[in-house]
Amino acid sequence: MRPRLSVPSDIRAQFVAPAVTGFGAMALVGFYAALAPSLLAEQLHETSHAVAGAVMFEAALVLAACIVVTKSLSSRDAMLWALALMIPSVALLVAAEILGSMAVMIAATACCGIAAGLGYRGSLQVVNQIAPQDRRAEVVSSYFVCAFLGNALPVIGVGVISTLASSTAASLVFAATISAFALVALFFGIKYRK
Repeated sequence: MRPRLSVPSDIRAQFVAPAVTGFGAMALVGFYAALAPSLLAEQLHETSHAVAGAVMFEAALVLAACIVVTKSLSSRDAMLWALALMIPSVALLVAAEILGSMAVMIAATACCGIAAGLGYRGSLQVVNQIAPQDRRAEVVSSYFVCAFLGNALPVIGVGVISTLASSTAASLVFAATISAFALVALFFGIKYRK
């Protein structure tokens, strides 16, 4: 039997919010994993590998702690909070870059970690709740495709735009894209509550 990817037509509208949340959460993690060291070196003039590692450690620690600490929060509420927090998260990332501020970068990292933790946990749980029992594997697989595209595509896009324009322009496009996706997903998440 071959693996299948599909989302039944009767849950597609409900699937939009968790799929976009997974995409956004993984985009934030991908940004940190791939681009935070160069942002630190070029815009914040911090070239220490230890500092870059500490920033990534902060993101991972906050993300993991958020998943554990918010376990009593419903999956839908966690997902919606994640979507709402993605907007200030990317705004803080851009502000850290423009201002060249390590303090703002630390705040951005904490906010991104919370958004990613809530987003990953909440959206995956929502997908498991809305998926029909007999089609759960293919719906969850479709979710993971969306999430892993979120991990890769924005980083590639930021790299291309940085090469053609500037890293600040690339960060602004990243922030605008994640914010727009978050707003659309919030709309779908609120409208199609189950």
